Amino acid sequence: MPAFYLRDSGFSIDERVDSPKEVAYIMNSKWSMDLKGGIVIGNPVPEEYEENKEQITRAIGQALRELKENDIKGKESTPFLLARVKDLTGGESLETNIQLVYNNAKVAAQIAVEYNLIT
Repeated sequence: MPAFYLRDSGFSIDERVDSPKEVAYIMNSKWSMDLKGGIVIGNPVPEEYEENKEQITRAIGQALRELKENDIKGKESTPFLLARVKDLTGGESLETNIQLVYNNAKVAAQIAVEYNLIT
C-alpha cells in the first residue's frame, strides 16, 4: 500500500489490481450488487517524485511534535502539517504532493473512461 510521500508504506493489502480496466470492473460489480462501503484505490506517487524515506520520516516526526507543542487541533492540523513538512523538506514535499495530485487525476480519468465503456 502506498504512503503519501512514499511508494510503499510498509502495510500489506489483501488484493491488488494493476489497470484502470480492472478497477472499473470492480467498481461496476460492487455498485451493481448495491453493496455498502467504499473502494480504496491506492495510487502511488510517481517513482521519480518519491521522497527520501529518512528525510520525510524525520520531517513528519518533527512537524507532529510541533503540532502537539503548539496545541494545534482539528481542521488547523492538516494545513499546519503540510506547510511545516514543506518547510522542513525545503519544498520537496510540495512538489511530491503536486505530482501525486496529477497522477491521481490521470489514473482517475483512465478509470472513468474504462467504467464508461463497460456501463
